[in-house]
Amino acid sequence: MANERSNPCDVSEEAAVHIRALMDLFRRVGQQQGWTIGSGYGLTGWTEVTCSEGHEFSVKPLDLVDSPKPFGRDLSEPWCKKCHAAGWVAESLTLLKSVAAAQGVELTATDERDTSGDGHIVFAAKCSKGHHFEATGANAWNWRGKPVEVLCPGCVKDAEFAEGFAKIDAVIRETQSVVVKQYRNGADVRCRRGHLHTFRVNDYQDRQAIRPDFCGECARLGKFQEFAEKAKDLGITVLESRWIAASRPHQAVCFAGHEFGLVPNKMKRGCPECPRGMYGGAVPPHDVYYIVSGLDATTGKETVKPGISSGSGYNRLRQHADDGLVVQHLRIQGMPIGMARDLERFVLDGLDQEGWLSTRGVEYFPAAALQDVMDLACEWYTDQPGLAPRPFVVDAEDVLAPVQAPAVPDVVDIDADVAVVFDSQDGARMDLHTHATEVA
Repeated sequence: MANERSNPCDVSEEAAVHIRALMDLFRRVGQQQGWTIGSGYGLTGWTEVTCSEGHEFSVKPLDLVDSPKPFGRDLSEPWCKKCHAAGWVAESLTLLKSVAAAQGVELTATDERDTSGDGHIVFAAKCSKGHHFEATGANAWNWRGKPVEVLCPGCVKDAEFAEGFAKIDAVIRETQSVVVKQYRNGADVRCRRGHLHTFRVNDYQDRQAIRPDFCGECARLGKFQEFAEKAKDLGITVLESRWIAASRPHQAVCFAGHEFGLVPNKMKRGCPECPRGMYGGAVPPHDVYYIVSGLDATTGKETVKPGISSGSGYNRLRQHADDGLVVQHLRIQGMPIGMARDLERFVLDGLDQEGWLSTRGVEYFPAAALQDVMDLACEWYTDQPGLAPRPFVVDAEDVLAPVQAPAVPDVVDIDADVAVVFDSQDGARMDLHTHATEVA
């Protein structure tokens, strides 16, 4: 049986009439433009043409006849790209020579034209610093349409690199960071908390990233500290050692001892196990400040931990003991409302200024920081009006009696041999000793 299917290239006689009419229209347009039309591939294919100035290019006939303004131009304007851009090319060439002369750049014309199709002459250029490069009239303009300040791309790059490294130096000084390794186009920097970051000076966006708040880890640590402070206002202690996410639960414990997952975005409710309304001013104030140390079970490092609690502070100290922080160095009880929080902030700020890096969270530090922690706590305490220390000597029997009373193991905070007890007229009591004792 003969194949009756039509050839896709076949067109009806009626369509052929329209195609011939459109091609005739294309030829008349070409005559108006002064073109010489060469070989082509029909209505929708590329056709080779030459304008009256001798510029050769390709067009699609359909693109010219299906719109009243082909290429966005009127019939009175030349549709040849080079002819249309001739005025701008001449203006750009004049500007290029002017800028080159002002900046000491030597220009040598070549027979090449740039790839834009506008007809810009390509020049071999050499700046006063010895950089060799190619330049055209288009390079004499910046992206705002204004004359460029520096024509030589090598000099521009040098200036940008100098700006980037100057910013790195400024950030290093301001943030107390350290340059670990320097490259031709950047540097590895370690922030004062030990986080490694790479600065690059290659382009504008990279240089914008060189700023004092460059460390993302420190930013997350700041979020975590802010979160922990807000939790304390609700009588909640955050047990998590790092920031997870604003919508994710963080392990926490309320002053009543309930452990739960506290979500930063949903803190208003507080502890889900405590009755509603309990937080209407009924949260026990933080009136205990303590310093403990030991082998942290979470990090496996010898750690010192200053902190605050309520009441006697034994519940929180017991939690620390379970985590391996069994040695108690200092406990101040009965502090006036707000003073424990002030003391905590003073000590943490002081440790930060001394350059101590936390081992986890924002309140756990290497055991080597113990002496600084004790000194800062004593410095703050002795400077408070109404809390001036009055040292006196106590007998060992008077101290041992209350310590040995509990029937269950508890945190001991007094070393009877070297104890020096400070009290105040406000009822605050501080037990200081140089040889701390451990959980019984």
